[in-house]
Amino acid sequence: MPCNCCEVTDHAFSEKEARRAAQQYRRRGPSGQTRAILKAIRARALNDLSILDIGGGIGAIHHELLEDVAREAIHVDASSAYLKQAREETARRGHSDRVEFIHADFTDAAVNLPKVDIVTLDRVVCCYPDFPRLLRAAAGRSEYLLAMTYPRDTWYLRLGLRIMNLIQALRQDPFRVFVHPVQEMDRVLNEQGMRRESVTRLFVWEMALYSRVRQ
Repeated sequence: MPCNCCEVTDHAFSEKEARRAAQQYRRRGPSGQTRAILKAIRARALNDLSILDIGGGIGAIHHELLEDVAREAIHVDASSAYLKQAREETARRGHSDRVEFIHADFTDAAVNLPKVDIVTLDRVVCCYPDFPRLLRAAAGRSEYLLAMTYPRDTWYLRLGLRIMNLIQALRQDPFRVFVHPVQEMDRVLNEQGMRRESVTRLFVWEMALYSRVRQ
């Protein structure tokens, strides 16, 4: 993504939208594709995990996992509005001393981040034009698992996102959403030593869980 990622994301994801997302989370809990990530991670029956949540939004993944299987988390996001909501919810849950928040384009910050047990990207790959760079950086931080959600590669989603991006262009808004080829994303992660373990398909979203191949 270009170097103005944070500027673009702050424009695309407003404080009003972030507040609405936080309120919805408190009322209803995690959304469907987020629940798929949580279920896949918890199914591994692991404990005392370190998590890196890329583009973590209001922080639903680490809010949930810090309640049972995780000890600490790093939350990286290019939206200051969503980071604000994530911090507030983290404090409300008493987890402030267990989460580090970073306002940045993850690919710029990745080299300075420690390796963790699990990396998560929930609805993040679809917002990033240079997905190979993003996935290589994400895989490079994962010692064990990587879980991500992305739009299913279907005709109806390609059509819908094409229309959405046209509207964005007419508004002179640089933010775009992408349906990246699943086979290409899989290839990139395979090259980084990750192997796909499971896939969960919803109507719009697909969740893939990868594990580190041990030599």
